[in-house]
Amino acid sequence: MAQLPSIQYDHYYRWDEIAEFLDAAAREYPELFTLEEIGQTPEGRPLICAHVTAPNGDPANKPGYLVQAVVHAAEVAGTTASLFLIKHLLEGSEEDPAIRQLLEEIAFYIVPRMNPDGSEFILSTGGAIRSRNTPRYRKNGLYQTDIDGDGLILQMRREDPCGDMKPHPDDPRFLIPRKAGDDEGPFYFVYNEGLIHDWDGGPIVNAGRSADFNRNWGANWHPEYEQGGASDFPFSQPEMHALAQFVYAHPNLFGMLGFHCGNNSMLRPPSTGSDDDIIPADLEKMKELGEKGAEYTGFGLRAVIDYRLDSSKPIALKGHFHDWGYRHLGLFVFEIELGNIYNSLGVSTEEYFGATDDERRDYNLAAHTWSDSNPGKAAFENWRPFEHPQLGRVEIGGWKRHFIANPLSEDMAEIAPKCAAFILDHARRRPALELVKVQATRVEGDICRLQATVLNTGDLATQITELGHRVTQNEPVRVRVEGVEVLSRGAVEEIGQLRGVCGYRELEWFVRAEEGAVATITVSAPKAIDARATVTF
Repeated sequence: MAQLPSIQYDHYYRWDEIAEFLDAAAREYPELFTLEEIGQTPEGRPLICAHVTAPNGDPANKPGYLVQAVVHAAEVAGTTASLFLIKHLLEGSEEDPAIRQLLEEIAFYIVPRMNPDGSEFILSTGGAIRSRNTPRYRKNGLYQTDIDGDGLILQMRREDPCGDMKPHPDDPRFLIPRKAGDDEGPFYFVYNEGLIHDWDGGPIVNAGRSADFNRNWGANWHPEYEQGGASDFPFSQPEMHALAQFVYAHPNLFGMLGFHCGNNSMLRPPSTGSDDDIIPADLEKMKELGEKGAEYTGFGLRAVIDYRLDSSKPIALKGHFHDWGYRHLGLFVFEIELGNIYNSLGVSTEEYFGATDDERRDYNLAAHTWSDSNPGKAAFENWRPFEHPQLGRVEIGGWKRHFIANPLSEDMAEIAPKCAAFILDHARRRPALELVKVQATRVEGDICRLQATVLNTGDLATQITELGHRVTQNEPVRVRVEGVEVLSRGAVEEIGQLRGVCGYRELEWFVRAEEGAVATITVSAPKAIDARATVTF
């Protein structure tokens, strides 16, 4: 039996480790696993999509399920979950008949790292980046760089009586916002480690332009002055453009999921607006599927608009993956927030969202305690003095950002299998066409009647959502009759869409068929399992 490398839970994957794992999968399972380069990053790294399916026909004719991870550079746990899914499908195909059958029915497309450039920056330097930082050198603009030559890009704190941060009374390494009336210092300004372009001693500003790939999808896109990180236009970021091209080239896609890292949750649409913007039948089904995901993962189900502190108003994220997948493609789309360090240290999402500012600062203290107890992780660098060439005396240190943004890597050993279980459950709900009640009767001479019923036994409709009826690229169910001359209607007929769970259409043809002639009926839809039947006259 072929065997893949073990999933690494003692650290998060670097780019070369991902490539090694994918190459091993292609080598060990050549019939089930192929790699496609769907684009390249600005730094020249390939954007890799793994295809996992059985070799029983053209994958483009099977229902397709897409998983993408790590559009946000620091949220690297999504790669671990994606690689686990690949391993689970491939090795499971040899051990579990249910997984083998699923691969015969479904084509899985898995992009384990959507943002390899940003993630390599984060993992190698500990620096700060959402998805991509583009230098924009302007007067007094601070740009990130390793100024002390230790290979890291951390934070700088500079003592100043006007500073807006102060040490926490229980741990001076941890800085908290200064409140009105605070007059007992020391006080600090805190910056990313770096240099200041054309500094004249005035206020320091950010020199980089920050892109957020999860604000660059096509639905409800707004310009950057209204939606931070949106970039120049929808899909202007090359990674996003590449994935959009892939998606539109695969009309067989019936489900999509993205992995993120934040307070653990199952997330569903909408990302802006309200539930009233979703067709009621779709909302009901969306909640049913999402609750199943919550059951598998143990993460509560939330609409994106409610993924927030209890004290905050509903959020509105423009250009978001969820709304693009639902509104533009007519799919049920989910994101799984895999967690962060606070969840790993015992703080639930409900507790974090409902906490006061002071309570959330206590959670940060707990993170410092964990770091002190695990020095081998080197998650937090204690502040050390440095003579900055422009600012003078500063201290450099702080968190390597990905330790805060992700659950502890060892927790993924429990989280990843639960996420895979939901994905497989969602995939099994694909539309599935069958031909039943197929019969042929001779009317007179060589004139015969051919009858059949097209049945959808899948949980999902052939157009997936009710909104899918309006999506122009959703082609209808087609029925084709071959082997005999069709007299009463076309040999190829479009019959619209069929609802899930026993949506059906009864069909009848009059044909010219000699004794012993064989007619073949084929029924197909892009997002459904096709069916074929033969009948002898």
